[in-house]
Amino acid sequence: MKKGQIIGLTLLIAGIVIIYLYSAIQALQNIDIASVPIAILIGAIAIIIGIIALLISIIYEQTSDMKKRKEEIPKEDFEP
Repeated sequence: MKKGQIIGLTLLIAGIVIIYLYSAIQALQNIDIASVPIAILIGAIAIIIGIIALLISIIYEQTSDMKKRKEEIPKEDFEP
């Protein structure tokens, strides 16, 4: 991915997370946590863990791709 795509994806995900957190905070202010079904709490936790795992895998893939590209470029190309 190019830098512009990475920045765009990061801003998109950050926006989604901010909207989600804001709506969750607003919802939790009106609802007692004890009255929320356990299935909804488990689902919300699973979504958050999934987003974190996705971000980690994207970052890992990007760093491994950069390392592969650096290895494929001959040293002569780096020298003046």
